[in-house]
Amino acid sequence: MSVLVPPAVIGIVGGGQLGRMLAQVAQRHGYRVAVLTGGDERTPAGAVADIEIPAAFDDTAAVQRLVACADVITWELEDVDLHLAGVAATAGVPVRPRHQVLAAAADRAAEKRALQAAGVAVAPYREAAGPAELATAIAHLDGPLIVKTARSGYDGKGQVRLAADGSEPERTATAAEVFRRLGSVRLIVEREVPFDREVSVVVARSANGAVADHGVMENVHVDGILDTTTVPARLPEEVTAAARQIAARLARHLDVVGVLCTEMFVVGSELLVNEVAPRPHNSGHCTIEAAAVSQFEQQLRAVCGLPLGDGSCRPAAMTQLLGDLWAGGEPAWGEALSDPGIRLHLYGKRDPRPGRKMGHLTCVDATPELALKRVLAARERLAP
Repeated sequence: MSVLVPPAVIGIVGGGQLGRMLAQVAQRHGYRVAVLTGGDERTPAGAVADIEIPAAFDDTAAVQRLVACADVITWELEDVDLHLAGVAATAGVPVRPRHQVLAAAADRAAEKRALQAAGVAVAPYREAAGPAELATAIAHLDGPLIVKTARSGYDGKGQVRLAADGSEPERTATAAEVFRRLGSVRLIVEREVPFDREVSVVVARSANGAVADHGVMENVHVDGILDTTTVPARLPEEVTAAARQIAARLARHLDVVGVLCTEMFVVGSELLVNEVAPRPHNSGHCTIEAAAVSQFEQQLRAVCGLPLGDGSCRPAAMTQLLGDLWAGGEPAWGEALSDPGIRLHLYGKRDPRPGRKMGHLTCVDATPELALKRVLAARERLAP
């Protein structure tokens, strides 16, 4: 793998905040950035890029334009038209991670099969392509269940929970209605896991097989959306080591060149893998301040063939800023920043809708608990 050095052009597929933060890191290192947004103009990533291509991911002319100007292409989201990868391969432009990784991560059924092939534990599940298969899956999986669309769906969208207190006939009778509510598409049915903690590990892997991670992050979700992350997670040393080993194993098994986030449930001393994302992740945002080399710089280094950096994190916390905070007007940023240890990251989004990720706050402190207390207090002060 040849090393790409500045002023090479990094092509980013996706115009969101993850692409924005990658673009900022790339430009700080002297690289140029081209972004294929997916359709919109002045997107979070496109607004800071050298070149913004405001077109759909399957727009042939736009894809050819990105490929023509990029020296390497990487991703900030996985649920995209992967025809782009073929166009890039024909033109001799490397795509990292490879498109097969994205294809597995973008489809929950394919993802589960890939995780099992890698030898990691997952929650009991079944696939369902229609209401009859869904009824059979519900009948075979006891306990509370979560029915999810195989593709798309994020932040709690595209899923339905089925409680365990109904009789089997009642539960299976709902299959047709659940199938309809979820859009009459392929589904997976998972047994809900009574976890103790949700954790994630963001690992970078280079083309020569070197891996580096940021430790284990502890995550709390509210209404299906990540609300807070603290690092390091409150886990016994052996569970921490096992989580890091699982993340590295998956990066190697999937042959990732770039960044992979592995989300896991902690159940006692057992770890169950929930899902993977072949890109930087919201739970890794605190690495910008807490680590010598953030998840975004690791992505840049991996896809450009540079040595990976030190991702170890000081104790830190992150809290998400959703569009709900704008309900009463512009948040009181000065109040939040009255604590000099608070760092504010806004994503440049123009429409602060409820539930939409607009930014985040981070803090580094002596312990993750102290850092979390400070970011939550800062968020409380934002109400105008």
